[in-house]
Amino acid sequence: MDRLTPVVFSDAWGSRVSIASLQGRDIPSPEPESELWMGAHEGGASGTDRPGNPDLAAVIAADAVQELGADCIDRFGPRLPFLLKVLAPGRAISIQAHPTAEQACAERARTRDAVYVDDWAKPELLLALAPFEVFVGMRSFVEVVELARRLKVNRFTTIVEQASSAADPVHEALALVLATPAEEVDEFARSIVAACVRLEASGDDLGHEAAAIVGVAEEHPDDIGLVVLLLMHYRVLEPGEYVDVAAGVLHSYVRGLGIEVLANSDNVVRAGLTSKEVNVAELLRIVDPRAGGIAGRGRVVEPGLEVFDSMSDRFVLYRVTPGRVLPGGRGPRIAFCLRGTVTLRSGSRVLDLRDAESAFLPAGEGTVALEGSGEVYVASVPPPSS
Repeated sequence: MDRLTPVVFSDAWGSRVSIASLQGRDIPSPEPESELWMGAHEGGASGTDRPGNPDLAAVIAADAVQELGADCIDRFGPRLPFLLKVLAPGRAISIQAHPTAEQACAERARTRDAVYVDDWAKPELLLALAPFEVFVGMRSFVEVVELARRLKVNRFTTIVEQASSAADPVHEALALVLATPAEEVDEFARSIVAACVRLEASGDDLGHEAAAIVGVAEEHPDDIGLVVLLLMHYRVLEPGEYVDVAAGVLHSYVRGLGIEVLANSDNVVRAGLTSKEVNVAELLRIVDPRAGGIAGRGRVVEPGLEVFDSMSDRFVLYRVTPGRVLPGGRGPRIAFCLRGTVTLRSGSRVLDLRDAESAFLPAGEGTVALEGSGEVYVASVPPPSS
């Protein structure tokens, strides 16, 4: 067992309160803090307490079989398949989608790694720890037509009418929105926000969604992403609810606090609400308007063990009650104590974890008992499908 030193990322869209509060540091933090990474991703590998304090990526590279297990390597290669995060947006994150592994490989071969940095898909699961606002998946065209009728913005109505004859009208509407000439974006975005201000007074579901777009406009004024959000589903995940986001799902996380587990990849394409590179052509190639993300709650497997189901074969997330053994013992695991004080016990080895502390359990660790009192999450590799 290795105590991990997670990596805290500072981004303009982060919170000055959430992660610092979890870790018991002073608030507000000096800079907005967006993510807490626990894993072996090359962009932010966690530290370990092994002699010399190598990071987890170096530990795995030194002996992948010992750390990951032969089965894990046979399935995914000699790298940890998943990354565990605490995600804490204080403002909307970029509208984005992730490719399938096949799409990433093909584009890397074509562009010599200009767009994607690895060969993996990047499915992800977001579990709300506090109310978490998200835009995930795209509306049906019937819903888009109704929204255009309610908004009464001529340019948006024209786009919807032009898209109606396409084989995939939602995809076509997205393409037409993103094709707005740069010199006309400001006026278009402002007209949409003004219409949303009027619509939010209705108090119905569309009114609540319009209000959310108005809130995002305070943070990202005159951004074409504000129009893209009209084509997407808005919801607020309550604590304990999650959304499973597969390749091709258009999404933007707005604000909240959650645990995210994802494939160990950094392949992303953005469409708005960002100062980073926007790649419209590639986003339109990989986005799937029919893929909406699967929302749900945890499933109790047995007393004290809850699983959050995902379509991904790279990870599985559990919530575990102290007084039982940790799941996923056949492969590598990361255990995260959200709050409380717990003890991990493996044979004669003992490791205590407190608020927002985590540990890496290599494949050979075997049975690990969880004792104490706290809220613990475990990310591991799913068992092979039969």
